[in-house]
Amino acid sequence: MLELLNNGVVRVVLLGTMTLGLVSGVLGVFTLLRKQALIGDALSHATLPGVVLMFIFTTSKDVNVLVIGAALSSGVAMILMRLIKKYSILKNDAVLALILSSFFGLGRFLISLIARYPQFSQAKLDDFIFGSAATMVESDVQSLLIVCLVVLVVIIVLWRHLKAQTFDPLFYQSLGFSNTFMEFCVSFMMILVIVSGIQSVGVILMSSLLIVPGIAARQWSHRLHINVLLAGIFGLFSAFIGTLYSVNSQLPTGPVIVIVGTVIALLSLLIAPQRGILAKEIRDRKHQKQIIRYRTLIHLSMNETIDEEIPKYLYEEFLINEHDELTHQGYQKVQSILGDDYI
Repeated sequence: MLELLNNGVVRVVLLGTMTLGLVSGVLGVFTLLRKQALIGDALSHATLPGVVLMFIFTTSKDVNVLVIGAALSSGVAMILMRLIKKYSILKNDAVLALILSSFFGLGRFLISLIARYPQFSQAKLDDFIFGSAATMVESDVQSLLIVCLVVLVVIIVLWRHLKAQTFDPLFYQSLGFSNTFMEFCVSFMMILVIVSGIQSVGVILMSSLLIVPGIAARQWSHRLHINVLLAGIFGLFSAFIGTLYSVNSQLPTGPVIVIVGTVIALLSLLIAPQRGILAKEIRDRKHQKQIIRYRTLIHLSMNETIDEEIPKYLYEEFLINEHDELTHQGYQKVQSILGDDYI
């Protein structure tokens, strides 16, 4: 599979998807911490009518032209979400569902509508729905690199502000800073990344590229800077493996990248040392074993009868002898448990 790196076209696609994976992973950590993961899903679906309308008005298939419509449509969706939340009693999930379904439905309706006219070809528009990384050229990769650079520079420059406003917006506002400005910055970066990635991943799966690396990174550390670093690495690695495998197997690139990222997230959920399911299970079993050990030793020290069977490991640790009595080590253990309360 690595021999594909000798192909110039594959290298261009690989550079583009890896750039997108890196910047999506880094930004996705902040969207998760701000509980805005589903906003990315709504914004990515909201780009579709903008792409179609821009195509209708300009009849241009140039990606750089179509993404302008995607950005405008996504921006309108963001404004509508804020207005609906501000002036209605609808909850956040209802607003997101409304925007996502209505905008995506409008986009599909427009695509079906223009399909009736022979002068309009919708092949390019279908690429935006499901993604077509194979169509990426050097100019597309250059645009992605610029977007990546802009987003990373903004995050670095506003790092302390982002951190403070993300974890405690009330405290941040009490310092005299504007929550609205920071929310605008995050929304702007989300729209920028989404419209840059819909060509390669598609509007349906773009939100996964934002969310999945952040989910994986959150399992490995509580530190924000480590989360951001790991999410970027996971996103980059998912794009690298997913792109090579998709090209080698002639599968669609976007779904394969998301599947690789999902596997990484599931493994992280399973084996992460602090938050992983296995680690928690091991800790729970260890605590349960310790509770049984302490309870048995304390009962024996007080000459109380034990209805349950004495665990074998207490004999193996020489805390209890063959007569079911505490050894010297057993008494020392009880004393260390009870402290001054032990007589």
